[in-house]
Amino acid sequence: MAVLPKEKYREEGPPEPEEPQESPRDIEPRGQRKLLWVLLAASLALLILFIASHFDEYLRRTLEAKVNQRLKGYTVSIGHAHLSPFGLSLTLERLVIRQQGNPQPPVAALPKLTASVEWREILRGHLVADAVFDRPRVHVNLAQLRKEDQDEVEVEDRGWQEALESIYPLKFNMIQVRNGDLVYIDEDPDRPLHISRWNFAAANIRNVRTPERVYPSSIHSDGIIFETGRGVLDGHANFLAEPYPAFQAKYRVENVPLERLRPIGSRANLTVRGGALSSHGDFEYGPKHKDVHIADVTVRKLRLDYTHGSATTSADEKIAEVSEDPTPEVPVRIDRFEVEDGRIGLVSWAKDRRFRVFVDDTDFTVTNISSGFRKGPAKAIVTGKLMGSGALSGHATFRDDRKGPDFTITAQVEGASLPSINELLRAYGKFDVVSGTFSVYSEVKVSNGRIDGYVKPLFKDVKVYSPEQDKKKPVLKKLYEKVVGGLSHVLENRPRDQVATVADISGTVDDPNTGTWPIIVRLVSNAFVKAILPGFVREHEAAGKKR
Repeated sequence: MAVLPKEKYREEGPPEPEEPQESPRDIEPRGQRKLLWVLLAASLALLILFIASHFDEYLRRTLEAKVNQRLKGYTVSIGHAHLSPFGLSLTLERLVIRQQGNPQPPVAALPKLTASVEWREILRGHLVADAVFDRPRVHVNLAQLRKEDQDEVEVEDRGWQEALESIYPLKFNMIQVRNGDLVYIDEDPDRPLHISRWNFAAANIRNVRTPERVYPSSIHSDGIIFETGRGVLDGHANFLAEPYPAFQAKYRVENVPLERLRPIGSRANLTVRGGALSSHGDFEYGPKHKDVHIADVTVRKLRLDYTHGSATTSADEKIAEVSEDPTPEVPVRIDRFEVEDGRIGLVSWAKDRRFRVFVDDTDFTVTNISSGFRKGPAKAIVTGKLMGSGALSGHATFRDDRKGPDFTITAQVEGASLPSINELLRAYGKFDVVSGTFSVYSEVKVSNGRIDGYVKPLFKDVKVYSPEQDKKKPVLKKLYEKVVGGLSHVLENRPRDQVATVADISGTVDDPNTGTWPIIVRLVSNAFVKAILPGFVREHEAAGKKR
């Protein structure tokens, strides 16, 4: 070994010791050991994956059996299950729910459900869990809905809550639904009722915080209604209330298209076209208190026809039963209900023929509506154009009807076109009107089982053509006389060519249990069929005798 000079040694220090050189025989065992460790680690990973895969399948089968043991009338299949030791989270994938009576299509499909410990609550000393539903799709059709309605097992007895609680050992304290779809198909599969991008969140379900509050759990929901509308709900709940949960919340819906309700409306004799609904209010529903308060309902551009007649008596009775129940299970208050720029029609029957009366450009407002008239009389105001031409205006007051219908209506129509009701004239009197106008004035009071009122129609500048009376005349002659007015008779010898008759429509209500709505429908029908038309026919017949 070289010896450094004394000065050099002081400057640089002692020399570093030389590392011993490894021989090839030492390198070979070390490389083998590394390779062995790699092989052992890979084998262990494969073993863990093998065990985990078999455990996942065992877990899937076990949970699927536990869920189905608790359900009645429905079956759940689970595509995959996995329990993660990190966070103690359980993930279920590809869940499908089928109604046993109508298995196709499935009533619900859930791509992913995750349940885990709610760690935030552990810091407060509470051991609870949360559940997150990702992109669930609920799909119900009319056949499935009817099966549910016919089944003797109530919805709350189906076991849904027990089934959910069986998948995880802890009680759920928070539930979230993310980007869900709710679909109902009535009779037309091309016109589903669809709520998309639906979100829901409920926290503190187990009342582990603020248990002294009546409604300790917060709730929120929002979504897109029928593609163009939007709805939002915010409030609180008590999910542990007995015998069923209680809720208190505010809601708001905007621009909901009503035409999607046409298949459902048809079963209540309603034909719906167009219309967009907006509303806001609040409600409370629970074992101790139930109340719905609707601050405002506005419907724009609605086209609605109601069909009344012998063929639809059962539907009339159902509407009356709902609208006239003075003690409903859930009392409802509506501060203001308004129809803007609508077209409301009534389809009824004259003898053996169908006719339709409608009001165009309708603005209709009802205020202070309440179940059983708890808040006093309701008042209504309407304006529009009868048959698209006559200026209509009216107002009504509806009072407590526990002793029978009790209301007053005043209405008038001025300058309505007579040719616009030719369909009705043909059905009733088998003649047409070439020209002319009519006006109607009416006041009606219904109270104590009695109807008191009148209908006063006024006809002006009337020209009548009767194909039955003139059918033997030559075609050209009839055409010429119709054009020049030869066969159209002007009601002469009347001041300003006007004809006025007054029809007394007073009498008793046939059935004291008849509701307000059926009476109003019959009054409108009778105004045309038993007052306006008979008066007009009398004038027509009198005019015919003068030819």
